[in-house]
Amino acid sequence: MRFPPLAILKEWPKANYTDPTVHGDALLVVNIIFITLVCVAVAGRLYSRIVVKQWYGADDTMIVLALLFTIGMTVVVVLANEVYGWNRHLWDLTLIMIPAAGKIAFVAKLMFTLAATFTRLSLICFYYRLVKDSGMRWFNWILHASVLWTVAVCISFVCETIWLCTPIQAYWVYPPMYPSHCLDEGKVMLGGGVINCFSDLLTTVLPIPIIMRLQMPLKQRIGVCVLLCLGLIVTIAGVVRTFFIWKSLMDSYDETWYSYPLWIAAAVEIDLAVICACAPAWKSLLRQPLLNLSSRMSSKLSSLRSPSNSRGTPEGTPDSSAHGRAAIFRPLRSLPWFQVTRLDFERERSSSSGQSSHDIEKGSREPFELPADGHQIESDGGFGSRDFRHSEVALDDVMPIRPPSTPTLRIMKRQSVEQESEHVSNLTPSPRRSIGALLPGQWIGEASAKKLLPRR
Repeated sequence: MRFPPLAILKEWPKANYTDPTVHGDALLVVNIIFITLVCVAVAGRLYSRIVVKQWYGADDTMIVLALLFTIGMTVVVVLANEVYGWNRHLWDLTLIMIPAAGKIAFVAKLMFTLAATFTRLSLICFYYRLVKDSGMRWFNWILHASVLWTVAVCISFVCETIWLCTPIQAYWVYPPMYPSHCLDEGKVMLGGGVINCFSDLLTTVLPIPIIMRLQMPLKQRIGVCVLLCLGLIVTIAGVVRTFFIWKSLMDSYDETWYSYPLWIAAAVEIDLAVICACAPAWKSLLRQPLLNLSSRMSSKLSSLRSPSNSRGTPEGTPDSSAHGRAAIFRPLRSLPWFQVTRLDFERERSSSSGQSSHDIEKGSREPFELPADGHQIESDGGFGSRDFRHSEVALDDVMPIRPPSTPTLRIMKRQSVEQESEHVSNLTPSPRRSIGALLPGQWIGEASAKKLLPRR
């Protein structure tokens, strides 16, 4: 901790030890929220790897170690600001609080360095798995160099934190002890912040060449790159933290007051780094729930666009019964011409003979006698039915006419009847009538046969 020269001390206001001005609870709230998210992210990652994929690797071990140091750093940061006076002005610290404030800052630096190092190592181990079977041996050497760089940065940061002052306890002892020597903490920490930002950026862009060479669609490769490039947020947080290092350690002597946003930026940087390192593992964990949600949303939108009864017959409209009888309210335009004509005769027959619509719909078979030639025609009284086959229509033979079995035979029947009508001569034309439209007990002769047959 730096101490101002005498000229600066004279300008400071009078100390207030009983009711000092302090920062609010922003640091406490931010740390609680982010450490909760970190724990959830790591727990989801471990569940995805161990339970879902049933696999555990070195990158998972590294992220667990990073979680432990992140939790330790969060605890240290909260204690430093709530207990040891890092949320107030430097002139409001008592002489007893200064050594404790120096010690807690010393521990926080070590926690930050180790948490950042294990997070980067976890990502690099993950990159090793990506290129394991790709045959990119040249990229393995890049990853080896990245590991060496990360470990070297960690060792240098730990050493400069521990031996910033000689002897080591001179960092927190007040009044300063003699003989002792301390490096300029502001310059050392600012240089460390710049190197830390560069390391974060290097770890973030490192997997991009791997992803672009993977055998997957371009859309998926871009999505994976975006997922991994979430580490750019960590780099931005590192830049913010570096700015507050300059503000608190070099631009002003009121170190405890201007270090408050520095504590927040450091905690956010580490927490975001751990969360982004766990993001690829969460992809497999969230894939199925997202697919289920997407299918439900699409089905609901489809049901809103189409009527509720679009798949079946509209409600209230009689359809075919279970016994295969035709519907009563079937539209006439969907029926052939001879069935429409037959419906008219059936209504006339029912009104004249007093037969109920239920009996008509029942469709009992009744033979019609032709006295001239002794022919009998058996017809079906059901609505909408076609009551003869083309192969069975023969005016010279006596045989019952049966309902057709296929639509193709129904069309052929009409053509055959029209051909038969051309051979009948000396008969006057009459309106088209269906054979099935004959009334019960009606007698016709050969002269009247032409009336029952259609003509072109």
